[in-house]
Amino acid sequence: MSDIKPRTAEFDKYNTVVNPDQYAIAWRPFYEKGVADTKDFRSAYRNETDVFYGQNPAQILDIYYPKSAEGLAPVYVFLHGGAFREGHPAQYGFVGRPHVERGAIFICAGYRLAPETYYPDTIWDVAGMIGWIYHNIEQRGGDPKRITLSGHSSGSTVSALASVRTDWQPKVNVPTDVLKTMVFCGATYDFRTEFVGNLVTDKERREEATALCNIARVPERALFTFGVNEINRGDGTRFERSARSLAAAMEDKGTDVRIIPLPDADHQGSCASLCDVDGPVLDAVTAVIHGKPWPR
Repeated sequence: MSDIKPRTAEFDKYNTVVNPDQYAIAWRPFYEKGVADTKDFRSAYRNETDVFYGQNPAQILDIYYPKSAEGLAPVYVFLHGGAFREGHPAQYGFVGRPHVERGAIFICAGYRLAPETYYPDTIWDVAGMIGWIYHNIEQRGGDPKRITLSGHSSGSTVSALASVRTDWQPKVNVPTDVLKTMVFCGATYDFRTEFVGNLVTDKERREEATALCNIARVPERALFTFGVNEINRGDGTRFERSARSLAAAMEDKGTDVRIIPLPDADHQGSCASLCDVDGPVLDAVTAVIHGKPWPR
């Protein structure tokens, strides 16, 4: 991999930054703070950055380690958002700090973005990263049998697809149930009525890219969180509708589901809730990662 340079974390050309008038919230300050908080996190904890799981500059993992752990640590994998066209692990590493403080290994994962890559290649990036983690994390002190996959926005969308499908696991030589626990945050999971061109270029494949239409398996446990009116661009209530539909479908098939609506969260706030020590979500995420009872 030495001849491959990882994709840079520059955000000046992101659509959210170049065209702020198209969004109800400001994204440049979000990215600036995310980069700064991630740098601070890196200075405090042992980490590996830009670890390749594939041959593409975007296929990288940033791995953060707890200062101490009893036995193999649980592993929390997070896929950033960005409407499938922006985002980088160096902008979202901050999400993992409280989880590392609580004894988990945190992995912030990058994946190929539009316009370079669309569905179905996006799902194969998730397969590749989970395969790499499963086969390599034990030698780094992590438990390959306790991988929790999570994401925000587009990262949560593609995580949901991976969690319900069974076609990718044999290709990376992992158990079908490798994803037993999931955390979903601020995302759309049903493209039958809402077409997301940054993910799917062919409208005829909308159902194929919809988690609700492809439930071949379900995780044992799943947390769903979202803003009740998660403003950013378009209808802010769509995240709740979509999450509740997928949560109900998973619960019907046996998943232990917890739903946490966030009355005052915008699209950035839902992401921040995953690491907010004063909010209602962090303890629930911890319960998922560590296999503890749901907090009351």
